[in-house]
Amino acid sequence: MTKFCPLGDVGDERCPDSNDVVSYHTQIQLNGLLEIPLNKPPKEKMFNTIHEVDITKLTAVTVKKPPGKKILVVGKLMVGLEYIAKVPDQKVHFAHWEIPFQALIKNDDGTLLPLDFDLDQYIAHVCVEYEEYHQIDERTITKELVLLIWLQRKDN
Repeated sequence: MTKFCPLGDVGDERCPDSNDVVSYHTQIQLNGLLEIPLNKPPKEKMFNTIHEVDITKLTAVTVKKPPGKKILVVGKLMVGLEYIAKVPDQKVHFAHWEIPFQALIKNDDGTLLPLDFDLDQYIAHVCVEYEEYHQIDERTITKELVLLIWLQRKDN
């Protein structure tokens, strides 16, 4: 049985602070290459990056054997890059990419959540804990990202 939670149970991009109780969490890495599209000029130098996270699905999945639940979180991370183009007039340009992600949240020890786990009592957040970009050539960038996906009880 799968339960889809309304988007009201999804928080904004948010990293936990010292007052937050992180009830359940997982981390995922998003590494790889970003290619500047051919319709954009090649880059000489990157000078700013931005990101925005959107959770598109938050679902409690019931597993029969062993019995329990896990939480499926699906979303996309939009990464934007401002750069100086490798052209004589050095114009500033912007390129962006949507990077899909999905993760499963279970107990910290890897076991399933109890069958009576009620996802309606939680808000899901995503934190971009780490991001690093390196220029490989005038059209290719490596990305190294770490996302913390965490659940916070609504009453905390």
